[in-house]
Amino acid sequence: GRAGEKYPGRNLTDTVMLLSLDTEKKRVGLLSLPRDLFAPIPGTGLSTKLNSLYQIGLNEDVGTEILRDSVAEITGQPIHYYAMIDFDGFERMIDALGGIQVEVMRDIYDPRYPGKNYSYETFELKKGWQKLDGKTALKYARERHDDPESDFGRTKRQQQIMQAVRDRAWSIPTFLNPFALSGFLESLGESVTTDIPPERLGRFIELARSLDTKNVSTIVIDAW
Repeated sequence: GRAGEKYPGRNLTDTVMLLSLDTEKKRVGLLSLPRDLFAPIPGTGLSTKLNSLYQIGLNEDVGTEILRDSVAEITGQPIHYYAMIDFDGFERMIDALGGIQVEVMRDIYDPRYPGKNYSYETFELKKGWQKLDGKTALKYARERHDDPESDFGRTKRQQQIMQAVRDRAWSIPTFLNPFALSGFLESLGESVTTDIPPERLGRFIELARSLDTKNVSTIVIDAW
């Protein structure tokens, strides 16, 4: 996940998740890497913050290659495919699903939530089950000033959102039609980039339906 053109740090990948699908045991694992992780720059012997690797790849005209290779080196897992979404694409995705249901674990009040074009606003959300539209879900995913775990707490909320998106998408059979999904991704334009071939979307949907997505193993790499 990256910010996008309308936000500061537009190419910083502050959200990096590794999704692993076990096709034999039908299990799913989701691993989140913190943006400030000191990560290797493949082929250089140097390291830098994980969230800056995508911009380095753009500067060297290799796109996501450096980021992917670094995540593979850190985790010891091959990265077969990637998908990247920016803030605007994220909002539109949530709205296309009709919003998502999320259990907010504590009251949130942030008077300096960062908005577009270097602006600030107040973000407030009450504890309990809430239905979030795209704009609110983005704020819930990004908020860190009023979280005692800071970036680590934010990462846990991002995994929570991923599972809420899964639950909502599963409840709309037409959304998981390969043609509908491909058309939706195309409509997002540059907000979403991926190297998953359009002709393979149907196979991915079939695979997803066979997995035990109600029991996802989620892990956040944190300071503890």
